[in-house]
Parts: sequence; C-alpha cells; structure tokens
Amino acid sequence: MNRRWLIWGLFGLSSLWVVVLTAGSASAIPQDPKKIDEALTIFNRAKLLHQDGNYEDAIREYQRATRLDKKNPWIFNYLGLAQIAVGRSKDAIKSLMTALKLNPDITDIHNNLGVVYSEMGEREKAFEEFAAVVRDPTYPTPEKPLFNLGNLYFRENNVELALMHYKRAVEKNPSFALGYRGLGKVHLALGEPELAQKQFLTALEHAPSDQESLYEMARIYESQADLENALEFFRRVVQANRFSVFGRLSLEKLDTLKPSSKP
Repeated sequence: MNRRWLIWGLFGLSSLWVVVLTAGSASAIPQDPKKIDEALTIFNRAKLLHQDGNYEDAIREYQRATRLDKKNPWIFNYLGLAQIAVGRSKDAIKSLMTALKLNPDITDIHNNLGVVYSEMGEREKAFEEFAAVVRDPTYPTPEKPLFNLGNLYFRENNVELALMHYKRAVEKNPSFALGYRGLGKVHLALGEPELAQKQFLTALEHAPSDQESLYEMARIYESQADLENALEFFRRVVQANRFSVFGRLSLEKLDTLKPSSKP
C-alpha cells in the first residue's frame, strides 16, 4: 500500500488524504478515577510517539490506554489514526467505529473512516463518510473533507467534480495549501500547465516544503526545457526529504539531468 498518498503526514503536509487530529476529552467517565488518570498519561505519551512517527510504539501505548479507559472515544480515534498510518485498515475501522459508538457526535471520526474506506477501495462508503462531514455546519475545517471528496473524484477521472470540490476547499480556507495542490493536478490533467503552475506556486506560498507541489513544478519546468528551474525545484524536493518517494525520484532526476548537481 502506497503510504505517500494516504495520510496527511498525520502532523504534517505530505499526503493526499487529510486525516484529522483534534484534541478532545472523554464523553463518558469510567468508574475508577485512578485508571482514567493513568490512561490519560499513557494517551498523552502515545500522542508524542505518534507525532514523531513512531506509529507501532504509539499503537501499543494507545492500546494500553484503551484497556484502562474503555469509554474515551478520543483514545480509540487516535488508535485508529495510528493504525491507518501503518496500513492496518481493518483494525483502524474497528477502532474508529468503537470511537463513533462511544460518541456519535465527533464528526472527525467520519472523516477518518472515509480515509480508510478510500484506501480499501470502498468508494461508496468513503463518499458517505466524507459527505457526512461536509453536511455538518459546525465542523471547523470544512476544507478537509471537501479536499478528500475532490481526491475521490480525481481518482475516478471525474476532473470536473474534482475541480469543483478543490475550489470549494480553498474558498473555505484560502490558505489551504493542499487545495491549491489539488487544483494544480487537475489543471495538469486538463493539459493546462500554466494554470497548474500558478496553483502549485500558490500552494508553495502557504507550504514552502510541500514536496508534491515542488516536484510537479520541477516536472513542468522540465517539460518546458527550462532545466535551470527544473533542477532548482528537484533540489528543493530533496532538501525537504531525500528519503521520501518524491525525494528519491528527484535524486534520480538530478543524476539524469545534471549528474554533477547531486546534493
């Protein structure tokens, strides 16, 4: 499973899907206050591991916390997110459904379920979950489910609906870099490199290290035989993260276009 487009970095900006991490508290309190306190301590430690990308360790800690506090939906939600990050889709659905059962009013869980269903190829279920988030007028970041819906349409080659949802995403949040990246990809698919370039540059104004936008800019310059700018953007991709998929592809491009320019 290709992890580069599943998660929104969980704490960053490097993916196709937007997974929501929101602080919260338990909606129901177990009987033993000492266990609640211990679960909360473990939960906070797990979130730090999660943030650092230590997903397996985070999963173990989240699971410890759930054994102590079986009624806190946020612990199960974060457990599901960590399981998404390591590709355990079925486990993630189980955790997220538990969280939703404990508190049906946490809209973020629907967004996260949509991400898992998208990964599993469950198109209808993914649309249903993302649409549930968009319908919530109180949801604080509507650009994220709109972006996720745009991704689903884009994967189905429905560029018109993808374009509409990406546009709505940036209308909701004009500083939402992923939305501009999505618009850039649509314009590339439509054979409009100049419009795509404008959108990728806007994405980079809001997220200068967004590797996919940097990489697409490099490819556009390469297609225009502007090797100087192409090399510059490939270098910027590598500087952001040479070990990612885009970083490795950019290193190959630097070797091919100008062997002596390897960073």
